[in-house]
Amino acid sequence: MVFFMTVVSPSVFATLSTNASSKFLRTIFPRMFLFGFIIAVLSLIPSYVSGNILNSILLIVVAISFIINRNFLTLKINNFRDKELEGDKKVSSSFKYMHLLSVLLFVLNFIILIGIVINNYFNYNL
Repeated sequence: MVFFMTVVSPSVFATLSTNASSKFLRTIFPRMFLFGFIIAVLSLIPSYVSGNILNSILLIVVAISFIINRNFLTLKINNFRDKELEGDKKVSSSFKYMHLLSVLLFVLNFIILIGIVINNYFNYNL
């Protein structure tokens, strides 16, 4: 997630045309969200087995968030963006709202996962 925010996104917008960056991002986002879902589910197994209920619940939230982003928000965002590019000005606010929601879920996942790492560090190193 850090690599995507700090390296991939800035590089895409700095080097690719609008059309090429759109195609690239439409390909990478669903894959990245699926990858995040898989990692969250795989991380859930040892968390649950070790009895860490808080981390298990947080990982379920992260997994669900990734799936919502992949299977619902990304589709809506792409649909609204296509309509906006075709000249439908009414969907502009819907596109912005869905995009903001997607970004907020991504940031929330990032914060939750950092919290889990910090929690695990203090639980096992003190």
